[in-house]
Amino acid sequence: MRLANKSDKEAILNFWTVCFGADMRYQNILTANNYPLEETYVLEQGNQVVSILTLLPVEWHGKGESRKGRYVYGVATLPQYRGKGLAKQLMEYVENKKLSQGYDFVLTQPAQESLFEFYRQMGYTNTVYLRKAVIDIKRNLWATADFDTMTATRFKDMRSKFSDDEVVHFSKSGYEKFTEYVYTEGGSTAETKDAYCLYFEEKDRLVVRDLFAKSTPKAMELLQAVRE
Repeated sequence: MRLANKSDKEAILNFWTVCFGADMRYQNILTANNYPLEETYVLEQGNQVVSILTLLPVEWHGKGESRKGRYVYGVATLPQYRGKGLAKQLMEYVENKKLSQGYDFVLTQPAQESLFEFYRQMGYTNTVYLRKAVIDIKRNLWATADFDTMTATRFKDMRSKFSDDEVVHFSKSGYEKFTEYVYTEGGSTAETKDAYCLYFEEKDRLVVRDLFAKSTPKAMELLQAVRE
């Protein structure tokens, strides 16, 4: 288990195709941004990379203090090597390494509900709860909002405006990496004075993520504007 280097790039890009279904456009963006030369860790068996994960720098702010941590994403193991606990071994290695380097916490957001139990068994606890809703939105000609593509600065500003006093933010480079992901996936933002969201078009559906609002009615107004 070790930090990735230049010689691992082709193997790691293959992971994003095999495990996450990434197309060539996404691979080109990863390559252009020197992925995986930042904080990507790999687990090798017989000189083959069989499991990977990547870290992004984050900071917790609240009660007049801040703490530095790492956000874990892109955890994957090649299909033929799964069921052997390799991803768990790699995560434990990285967690211990970061905590020994003076970082205060490690966090992640499981991609599927079934993964919550996996992380719970590894000692993770829920600190943020997500709500998922499917809502019928009626036509409303008076719903208005500002629409734009995402920038790292705008994303941080909007999250700061609507989130609680205690919140985890990406670092500057972390917001930039997240913004690259948003662009790659075709995301856009919508904002009113009382709410904002990030949304994606998926065929005949609009999928809204990262929605912050002062109240449920204000959230509904924003969703109506996005639908229009």
